[in-house]
Amino acid sequence: MNRLILYDTCNFRDYPVGGQLTSIKNFLRYLAEACPEYCENVLLAGVSCDPEEVGKIQKITTASGTFSFLAVVQAESDLGNVKKSLRLEYVKGLWKYRKLIGLKKEDCNYIHTPEAFAAVRLMRPGAVCYVFSHGTYLNMWQRVRFFKKAPFIRLMFQEFLMQVIKKSTAVFVLDRGTEKDYSAYNRRVILVRNSIVCRSRQERHPSFRQNSEQEVRFLFVGRLSEGKRIGTIMEAVKGYHRPCTLSILGDGEERQKLEEEARGSERIRLLGAVEPDEVERFMRSSDILVMNSDSEGMPMVILEAIRTGMPVITTDVGGIHEALTFGSDSEVTDGTAQGIRDAADRILAGYDRYSEKAYEKSLQFDYRKVNEKVLNILNESLHWEIKSDNERKNT
Repeated sequence: MNRLILYDTCNFRDYPVGGQLTSIKNFLRYLAEACPEYCENVLLAGVSCDPEEVGKIQKITTASGTFSFLAVVQAESDLGNVKKSLRLEYVKGLWKYRKLIGLKKEDCNYIHTPEAFAAVRLMRPGAVCYVFSHGTYLNMWQRVRFFKKAPFIRLMFQEFLMQVIKKSTAVFVLDRGTEKDYSAYNRRVILVRNSIVCRSRQERHPSFRQNSEQEVRFLFVGRLSEGKRIGTIMEAVKGYHRPCTLSILGDGEERQKLEEEARGSERIRLLGAVEPDEVERFMRSSDILVMNSDSEGMPMVILEAIRTGMPVITTDVGGIHEALTFGSDSEVTDGTAQGIRDAADRILAGYDRYSEKAYEKSLQFDYRKVNEKVLNILNESLHWEIKSDNERKNT
């Protein structure tokens, strides 16, 4: 029976908290529902913060299914204290434990960390490799934290990413811009979306609606990195003309710097990385999500926010404008502190309408719709006999 092997620098359960992991878990959730009989033919090749898990194949339960899991390297749980490139260590780990993986010609490799492509093709030249590009690989060398003082290595890395695009069996992308860019290098570029688990709508009850003196609760969720431009969000909140707070959920290399900038302000709270359920709780109790990135793909955090009916303020980068309708469920900012404040004023002037439209838009990204398409493409190589919904109900 053909195996499906997923590759990513996560533990497929709770590390790291972020859009990429959520996207993968939603795929596994759909897989467990659509063809549970094939879960035993899935291997998750990832990382773990627990050194006892490294180098051992074990069964884990995640996303409503039970799968085989192999951690090939230990990851740092403190994302603000990462000294080595996890992706590079991950590739080394894949090679080290290649006998445990036991890659065969008929296996279908589903790659979410592009560096894994090199290890897979070394283990099995010509292996079937479907790559999920969570953000554009073009000019990625400019965004790599490591090897900044080694420009030649950075350029070699960029050339490698171009080869990943060219040599992959197919590439899944999240936005039309990336689809167009990649199409010059690979004939099979497939537009999909990040996915969410949609739930019934719950009315939001912002406290400021009853009393204009109550705080407006802003929220940021994501990695604390330079490209997220969180400092500007903090500046916007500090100088906003209404009472407000900003909760920042996440960890990363910019945390210490941001903590210093926030010192002395009662409006800013840096809360570190939290569990996914806790993220949702914050989204339901906050009023507006603020994103200020200079580069994105299709951010999962935006989809998770609108699922709760929370309006969004964001820059118009990557595929964000394909997930939102500015002026309806969200407002766009030019990335400046004043731009964020102006966007907040527009949303607060018609908050209930923005909230309703946000939830309505989220229904387009239900995980079943998105991952049915992904699984059908992968099944061109897997050749699994997947039953339709009606066939499953009648058995």
